[in-house]
Amino acid sequence: MKKIVLLYNFSEERLSKVKRAILPLKAVPKVVGPDEYGQKLGYLIGEEGYLQEENPQSVAFKDEMLVMSGFTGSDIDMLIFSLKKHGAGRVALKAVVTETNIGWTSSQLHSAIEAEHQAMKR
Repeated sequence: MKKIVLLYNFSEERLSKVKRAILPLKAVPKVVGPDEYGQKLGYLIGEEGYLQEENPQSVAFKDEMLVMSGFTGSDIDMLIFSLKKHGAGRVALKAVVTETNIGWTSSQLHSAIEAEHQAMKR
């Protein structure tokens, strides 16, 4: 499976650093714009069987979010290390595409991981 990293709401400066951190992992960075938040993750990563939605419904969000596809546990660890090494720092909202969430939209995934993040902060 091809490694892809979906990137949401990064400033130009941070985006450049995050992309540099991703490249050594032989992963493809893909910037997802607000007009694509209603598309299913499967479509965004190019998974077979997922088609583009005609009029996707979504909820906009402004948080940075990083979503990994095709990553192993050690790949995730290497990415986190690489983000620090390349000066990108920490990305609070991170997720991995799974069998459970591949049919979710970016907005749905954001809501779920934001709720988890808030619960962990408490």
